[in-house]
Amino acid sequence: MNIYVYIFRMEDIRILSYNVFLRPPPVHDKLSDYKEERVKLLGEMVIPNYDIICFEEAFGSLNNRREELINYGIKHGLNYSHSDKAHSFCNLRVDGGLLMLSRYPIVEKDSIEYPRGCHSDWLASKGALYIRLKVGYNKHINIFSTHLQASYDEYPQPNSKSVKVRMKQALLLHKFIYQKMKHHKNEPCFVMGDFNVDGIRQPEEVENKGWYSDKADLKDKDLDVYAHSNEYIALVNILKGNLEGVPEEYRPEELPETPLLGTNDITTRFNVRDLIYEFQDPKLHPVTTSNFRGSDQPFEKKSLDYIFEITPFKEECYNYHYHNSSQGRREEEEECKTLVDEALLPHNDNDQCLLIPVSEFLNSDSKDYKVCHAEVVPYKVDEANFKYISDHLSVSTTVKM
Repeated sequence: MNIYVYIFRMEDIRILSYNVFLRPPPVHDKLSDYKEERVKLLGEMVIPNYDIICFEEAFGSLNNRREELINYGIKHGLNYSHSDKAHSFCNLRVDGGLLMLSRYPIVEKDSIEYPRGCHSDWLASKGALYIRLKVGYNKHINIFSTHLQASYDEYPQPNSKSVKVRMKQALLLHKFIYQKMKHHKNEPCFVMGDFNVDGIRQPEEVENKGWYSDKADLKDKDLDVYAHSNEYIALVNILKGNLEGVPEEYRPEELPETPLLGTNDITTRFNVRDLIYEFQDPKLHPVTTSNFRGSDQPFEKKSLDYIFEITPFKEECYNYHYHNSSQGRREEEEECKTLVDEALLPHNDNDQCLLIPVSEFLNSDSKDYKVCHAEVVPYKVDEANFKYISDHLSVSTTVKM
């Protein structure tokens, strides 16, 4: 006798990462940051469009804007949330500004806090959040969110304090990902946030042709030294656990002591794919900072915000195959939006699922996923005092599961 199970149609899961520039009081520009107005715009224009949202700089200390964002989420069906913990302002420290909203139930969550940063980041409890979501029958997705140490130079040098702090934070993030994902190796995993690492090569690197490939153990053919900044190459290799592939001047001098995250033995554990970069045509690092006030003055144009797909090392990780032509890419994206095995769907009133034997389900690829699309979403507005919702642009991806 055959036992059958219902296999539900794969659905699009819309994911967003957005530094929303909601710093805690009394921090603001010379003019107002118009935080209250922008929270309302986030609630009306942004939150309804996504199923999973990772906000950075959504600080909860000394204000209720974080609660407002959570309530907007609930209003639009994102009933689950996770955020970093508050600190007493008596310790001269606020929270890290991380907030995650989800339309799907959170079945596991965790967080880490990085050692204190430098400059103004010394006042923020920066770290990383993790959630594991149940998105369907026997289907889960793992999401990490972070905000790394900021630099306040236009082109920070590798020996600067901020860069050294940032590289150590990235190494702690790698260990955190490994700690959580070693129990869920075959599940989709995405790491996103404001990494404060500019992927666009600095003028000096362009002039000197960057960090030559013969100086690194670059096993990833896509990590082209002529396409990425040196610090970006360092970041991606640290997230992989491949310290040999990190340019020497960016390599963390000391491994942070983190007994709760397990061994300090670092080895290559992951493949890392930069989804925003991969879906650019032609491939380049897009600017993710905005001209917030719409000023005629030049503004800092950097690529700082990323969504990385993380998969176990040496396993096939690229589930999306590109064609050389733009027409081919459009066809592939369109295909990703169609139902999987639609021809096999039963002809009955229940058009949401497929009935197959349990044995066939257990031996099939029914639990696979596809990354359908990834892009920068500006969220430009027509307001008198500001022209973008934030001083960053958001980054988004759609995953079919």
